[in-house]
Amino acid sequence: MPMENDPPGSLHLSLEGKSGEYRLSLSPRDLSHLGLLEGVDEGISLLRLRALFHLCGKAQEKLALLALKAARGEETGDPFFDGELLRESLSESLRALLLPVAGETPPFLSETRMWTKLRDLGRVGSGPTRDFFRDFRELLEEFVLGESVSRFLARKSEGDWEDWIRTSRDLSPVARRAGRFTPDADAAVRLLPALRLNGGEETDRLARRLEEVDFLAFPRLDEEGRETGPLARMESHPLVAALSGCGRSLSSRLAARLTELSLWSGGEEAAGDMSASLAKITSRSLGRGEAIAWGETARGLLVHRWTKRERTVSKVRILAPTEWTFAPERGSFAEWFSVVSRKEGCRANLRKTVSLALWVFDPCAPVVVREGSFGQKTEGKNA
Repeated sequence: MPMENDPPGSLHLSLEGKSGEYRLSLSPRDLSHLGLLEGVDEGISLLRLRALFHLCGKAQEKLALLALKAARGEETGDPFFDGELLRESLSESLRALLLPVAGETPPFLSETRMWTKLRDLGRVGSGPTRDFFRDFRELLEEFVLGESVSRFLARKSEGDWEDWIRTSRDLSPVARRAGRFTPDADAAVRLLPALRLNGGEETDRLARRLEEVDFLAFPRLDEEGRETGPLARMESHPLVAALSGCGRSLSSRLAARLTELSLWSGGEEAAGDMSASLAKITSRSLGRGEAIAWGETARGLLVHRWTKRERTVSKVRILAPTEWTFAPERGSFAEWFSVVSRKEGCRANLRKTVSLALWVFDPCAPVVVREGSFGQKTEGKNA
């Protein structure tokens, strides 16, 4: 359960075990801070939004502005590509991959050049430039892949994935972590349907569901969770499909992230059809001062639904990828845990297994993990 000193909007996981049996309790995120955006002037609401959201802050701001414009009757029409959002998404993805996993020594502590370049990548300008893509590719190759982008993109099978881990282990902390995926933790898990919005009937349906009080806490469509993020966008890529096909859940998720970043490292032209997905945003009026805006960010589909009365914001709903991925029921993380917690090889060190999985699933919120015997808990944090 959330406690007084927990970060606002944090994700809470409770691991309880006794006699080798474990269960996971995922508490819905406390999103009461969204109430700070309501009942005030539009300008004040936007100022508060900027203060509340640090991760994917540019995406949050852009979708809020789009939704407010659509609420005034100014729809964007077709989805359009946003360079600032792409820059933020790529930078945020790289940063998340290089952050330490709970309980491990942070990698590259002395690599001042890496941290400086990573900081500079995250500075939002007019959009990604030729220099941005050059620096992004250098960081990706040296500190994430441990090899050239072209060599990594040539990998298309499970054997190729194992070869990457073996040859890049000494150069890449990402490859080292991938080498720690045990067969039990990397177990086959049912892949949920991908969440995609095209402005049609599915968009209308989601907009209606966002009116429901409990939908953000328990998001479902047709009583089913949804997959969103790199895996949903890259599921048909040969390497990702090969790993999914042979039942490697964590590996396929990580491979999807690495493949997507590798494709984008060559710039917008090299990414080709991917530009139809990541960093494309749009909005739609729902009438009566209500509107919905959505776009693909690094972690998945982000949706805003805003309602205005005169210049006052009366209601705000923000559906982040974390709500789908870490839904208490039928979310992809809960589905993964329900499988691996029954595997004997994961029971001995479940906390480390969960920490590694959190890095792969990549929540866009601080994570608070509490563990202990049934009815008796100890605490720890993994931000």
